[in-house]
Amino acid sequence: MHTAVTRNDPPGHFPGAQSVGRAIQLLSCIAKTNTIGSGLRDLQETTGLDRTTVWRVVSALCHSGLVERDTRTGLFHLGLEAMAWGFSSREHDPLIKRFRGMMMSLARISGDNVFLVVRAGDFSQCLHLEEGANKMSAFALNIGHTRLLGLGVGSIALLTKYHKHEIDDHYKRNKREYETHAVTLHKLQKWAAQTRANGYSYVRAASIAGVGVWFPLGSSADAAISIIGPRSRLSRPRGSELSEMIKQEILRVIG
Repeated sequence: MHTAVTRNDPPGHFPGAQSVGRAIQLLSCIAKTNTIGSGLRDLQETTGLDRTTVWRVVSALCHSGLVERDTRTGLFHLGLEAMAWGFSSREHDPLIKRFRGMMMSLARISGDNVFLVVRAGDFSQCLHLEEGANKMSAFALNIGHTRLLGLGVGSIALLTKYHKHEIDDHYKRNKREYETHAVTLHKLQKWAAQTRANGYSYVRAASIAGVGVWFPLGSSADAAISIIGPRSRLSRPRGSELSEMIKQEILRVIG
């Protein structure tokens, strides 16, 4: 006969609980500093675990692919397997359920297309799209797509929380790909600074324009809501109005 385990059960209530708890604790710490990476001493100080235990558990996480260690810096980051877990839950993502109502409202009021984007390390991923009256069929191809931070309206908004030196490091890690998009470090820093100053990202391309707003998800995740439509409909003054609308809706959902 199996015994049910509840969230209120104390640590050690069932075999292996302590090891699992330590693994989750360390994985959470690594996720919170995923952009800059976590050192062994950082993890030791944050968790209060001894060095040997931290090394043993993190080594196991590396072996499973949930964590990876930068061979140059020795710092730990989330691994591809951790990213895959997040991506695989996309179809039933609780975030979509949580924000879909407000996205539908924004799409209806604005008449344009509303995106939910989350950060995954150095990248952003589009989780969901709600189409407005002025829908553009090509936009649906963005769902599930990942791109480097800064290569999209919502993706630029996600740069808001980055400090200048963090953007420098991020660019160095991904310089080759940024260069294929003709994006320099100066451009990336400029976009981030403008977004912080305005409180939202604003982009005008050849035929489309968009506005995006960053917001935190819990203690270690980041997301953005963006509205994109025809350039002729989305001037900067209207972009400012839409950004306030987005902020109000976000506040209503997450408090």
